[in-house]
Amino acid sequence: MLTMFFLCAFSISCFAVDSVTIVLSEEGGAYSEFATHLQNTLVNTQKTSARIIHVNNLSNDDLPRQAGNQLFIAVGTPAMVVMAQKPAHLAVLNVLVPRASFMKTARQYNRQQDSRRFSAVFMDQSWTRQLRLIRISLAHRTRVGILLGKESTEYIPAIQSAAKEVELSLHIETVTDDAELLNALRKLLANSDAILAVPDAHIYNRNNLPSILLTSYRQQIPLFGFSPSYVKAGALAAVYSQPAQISQQVAELIASLSGTVSLPPPQYPRYFSVNTNPQVARSLSLNIEPEAELQRQLRQQTEQVQ
Repeated sequence: MLTMFFLCAFSISCFAVDSVTIVLSEEGGAYSEFATHLQNTLVNTQKTSARIIHVNNLSNDDLPRQAGNQLFIAVGTPAMVVMAQKPAHLAVLNVLVPRASFMKTARQYNRQQDSRRFSAVFMDQSWTRQLRLIRISLAHRTRVGILLGKESTEYIPAIQSAAKEVELSLHIETVTDDAELLNALRKLLANSDAILAVPDAHIYNRNNLPSILLTSYRQQIPLFGFSPSYVKAGALAAVYSQPAQISQQVAELIASLSGTVSLPPPQYPRYFSVNTNPQVARSLSLNIEPEAELQRQLRQQTEQVQ
């Protein structure tokens, strides 16, 4: 065993992955940032190269005919949908995709049966982590409101479980039509100390977001988002993972593979950042900790439950 350890330490042949192909939904932005960071990390830490290809340029010649030690990393939802329709023997790890999109795609193309060949590192954070950010940011506010659309009601059991874990009470309003949105929001605000936005495009889109933020602000209720863009738009804070943080997790995942390429189950991001809007905090007369301190506390509590 000791001899094998030293052999592996100096030979790339001990890695389960012979080749890595990164399939981009589109070039530029977060997708290219992820791909470049992963490519550099694999070369520097594992002496493994990775090829980057746009999904529109992917051909059958790029796909192995038999199961082997080749890993495809689909970056973004369009690439994931394309790879879900490829032969089931391919090992595909999907990244920078919301959990809801992954679950929907896996069901649609019957890929949910074997996560060893079709898995993911989600873009969104766990409900526990998101609610814990609210808990440590607003220590004396324990009522959290959440707006859900008809397609996101499946979140309810997981959110309720997470709220119980971090000792927060939930008030949930469901919206089936845009005409109901403001009335549901007003009812929610009357029973909440904070609002948690969810990645539901039927509710949180460019048309609705300004009204949601303005209405919440007038009621002096802070909104917690799920990306830096929400904080910039007027949310109080958000916990999120940067493309480089996701790529670090993927690189570690690749290094942990042994024998054959057998992927772990779908998972939430391991590394994350916290973004706050001090101007919003001052306007709402809230005194919250600096980003670095919130991130430290959040990381500490996350590690305690692992």
